[in-house]
Amino acid sequence: MPKVSLKENDNIFTYEAEEDEIIYHALERQGKKLPHGCLAGSCGSCRMIVLEGEDNLRDPGHIESDTVRHLKETYTEKHGEEFLKNKTVRLSCRAKILKNEITIKPLK
Repeated sequence: MPKVSLKENDNIFTYEAEEDEIIYHALERQGKKLPHGCLAGSCGSCRMIVLEGEDNLRDPGHIESDTVRHLKETYTEKHGEEFLKNKTVRLSCRAKILKNEITIKPLK
């Protein structure tokens, strides 16, 4: 069974997920609320950084890719080019876990 480890501050909490389950739904089902807005992949409120295991996620669809591209452009304008360099940003309301384990951190 896949697992999602959530890093908050200096703590890591691990949750189980079903294969091909949306990250947001897996954690919500177990009582953990992640930041969210539209839950459709358009607003970007549920953005997260994948710290480990990005290969264990299904490839992003068009909606998620477009939203993440816009978010990265916005963050680059505000924080500089290095802020998200070499980081995988995904949306918890769209990203699906396929296998093994991933570690994520909400991006504020």
